[in-house]
Amino acid sequence: MSMFLLPTASPRRPGATRVVDIINLSSSADTLLKERVQLLRKSGVDNRIICMDGSRVERLRAAGIPVFTAPLPRGYHPFKLLSSLVRITAYLRRERIDLVHTHCSIPGFIGRLAAWLAGVPVIIHTVHGFHFHDNTPSWKRGVYVALERFVGQFTDMLLSQNRHDLEQAARFRIVPRNRLRHIGNGIKLDRFPGTRPARTHDPLTITCVARLEPVKNHRMLFESARQLKERGYRFRIWAVGDGDLRPDYEALCSKMEIRDCVEFLGYRDDIPELLAKTDISVLTSVKEGIPRAILESMAMGVPVVATRVSGNSEVVREGETGFMIELDDSDGLTIALERLMRDPELREEIGKRSREVAHREYDETSIVQSLRDIYGNLLAGRASVAEATDTQAVPQ
Repeated sequence: MSMFLLPTASPRRPGATRVVDIINLSSSADTLLKERVQLLRKSGVDNRIICMDGSRVERLRAAGIPVFTAPLPRGYHPFKLLSSLVRITAYLRRERIDLVHTHCSIPGFIGRLAAWLAGVPVIIHTVHGFHFHDNTPSWKRGVYVALERFVGQFTDMLLSQNRHDLEQAARFRIVPRNRLRHIGNGIKLDRFPGTRPARTHDPLTITCVARLEPVKNHRMLFESARQLKERGYRFRIWAVGDGDLRPDYEALCSKMEIRDCVEFLGYRDDIPELLAKTDISVLTSVKEGIPRAILESMAMGVPVVATRVSGNSEVVREGETGFMIELDDSDGLTIALERLMRDPELREEIGKRSREVAHREYDETSIVQSLRDIYGNLLAGRASVAEATDTQAVPQ
């Protein structure tokens, strides 16, 4: 029963709007939301986070962000889903939250349903890549679309990081078009100054910053690494990130005889420092929203090789900020990596252009301002409706 015990209500900042972001992992909250939430809190918004309990919760709280934990699963676990729904609904109702902003598929479904049950005035969802994608079987896509349409009924605004997902949302009528908006993505650029030490005699470094899970498709990178090793190249791969697949991937690399080339670094806080020592950045995902891993690499002046899928395709400009290869085309990935590995001047040229693009187009400050405007307009609209309703209810 302790799972459903809630702390007493938090004190409300005088006049502050109460906003709650809901996401699954504490590491995702730390990576994707922390800096944005801090900026909103500094501007006077009482912004909080709901996520699973994990190693990053105390770090977020130490940064001044109130965090409430719920057993949000990454898969379909009925008891955990029900537990999360009950726990989150009770929290939102007790705290009298003004606006809920959900992220990712499962937290997006449970969080929006909980917000509706709790009577939260404004409900927003950001798509970080739909649970379905271009390669999803049609029957499975139909199930996912039906679920998205269901919670879309009480979604006041659906935000998309990339234009492909925006088109998908319109195509499948997940919400009416007037409730769709492209928001983009950005990073805190001052964390990624772009200064890089001179090349040493260390092996050429290829870095992949991604959770170790199927959607990130590391097997494609490992196959390419096997090919590069067989061709006599000297390199190392830094696999940055944690996940359930780490033991499987470590065993796979041993089987492929590339374990000496692949270093599993786990979750890291020093991404800028790692990228400063990186020669090439790789992302082999099946789908993305707008991947911060690519934006951060670009900001540090690192050329990128990525799969030609939604999200990646909107950031990587062929031959300008990096190279695109088809999904699961390990041979194509090897060719692109070879091209960059053999040509340091090309790496330098692409890295310079990448940094210019990142600093011109992907500043998180503009995203925060857009969110403040969206929050304010939706809350003001709800307040106007409520005021009109109250006026009509007054006896003449």
